[in-house]
Amino acid sequence: MLNNKLLKNLEKLLGAGRVERNKNLFQYLTLRTKTVAEYFFDAKTREDLIKITTVRQEYNLPVFFLGGGSNLALVKNILNGLVVKNSYQKFEVISEDDNFVELLVSSGYPVSRLVQQTVEKGYEGFEYQKGLPGTVGGAIYMNSKWTRPVSYFSDSLINVNIVDAKGAERNEKKSYFQFAYDFSILQKTKEIVLEAVFRIKKVSPDVLAKRAKEAFEYRLKTQPFGVATSGCFFRNIPEKIKKEKNLPTTSAGYLVDKAGLKGYTVGDFIVSEKHANFILNKGNGKPEDLVKLVSIIKSKVKEKFGVELKEEVIII
Repeated sequence: MLNNKLLKNLEKLLGAGRVERNKNLFQYLTLRTKTVAEYFFDAKTREDLIKITTVRQEYNLPVFFLGGGSNLALVKNILNGLVVKNSYQKFEVISEDDNFVELLVSSGYPVSRLVQQTVEKGYEGFEYQKGLPGTVGGAIYMNSKWTRPVSYFSDSLINVNIVDAKGAERNEKKSYFQFAYDFSILQKTKEIVLEAVFRIKKVSPDVLAKRAKEAFEYRLKTQPFGVATSGCFFRNIPEKIKKEKNLPTTSAGYLVDKAGLKGYTVGDFIVSEKHANFILNKGNGKPEDLVKLVSIIKSKVKEKFGVELKEEVIII
């Protein structure tokens, strides 16, 4: 009865028929695990996202935001609380001159579509992200990057519209987010990104298309593609640790590989033969098997190199 009452209250706030119970998240996760959300809501507008702050305040309900479903490993069979799928999509040129354009993009906008559109229009800055899944909000949250050449999603960011836990909207400049390797302040504050504004240089679309093609082809050559994976699983080690341990690289994939773990399998989860920092789901991976495999990888790398690997993916 309590669950039915909560469902009615959520629908009263978020819209009749818009909240689902016991929703299988399989289709929304790039790792294709079969976690079930206790409650599920597809947020299609900025107003939908703002309303979520009321859910947090009034019902003290855990809320988890789901963007493109990448860089994420759900290791629970049931995810309690409300899972919010961010589907808010907006792409708007807000100012433009001969050399630059300022572009407002919503947090639920797919990075793949952003790359395609900006390359076609000759807007520089996102072309090296071609082939990366996820949404703009997630890319800001994790400070998504590409390393050949080094290119961070936040490089051309000017400011961001966010909403805090009390539902107050405000605009913050780039410096607020304290961007670093795989980090933004949002990971601590849990504020919700509504829209982001980027200042982008105009460049020949042909130049950008060539860069995007080269980045994408490199991914195809060096990483597993078209398979169930959450992306690079572990963070590369700090340069300081590399020097202390006299290692040739900061690459987490190198450490996992040299620990003899390529192809290592637990249940339906396997360390990729192509790139050892990717864990693949062969079809029916169970959460407990993923937990076990991650533990084995970290243990063997520490045993061989004396290095403690840290996850890059968000583990829930």
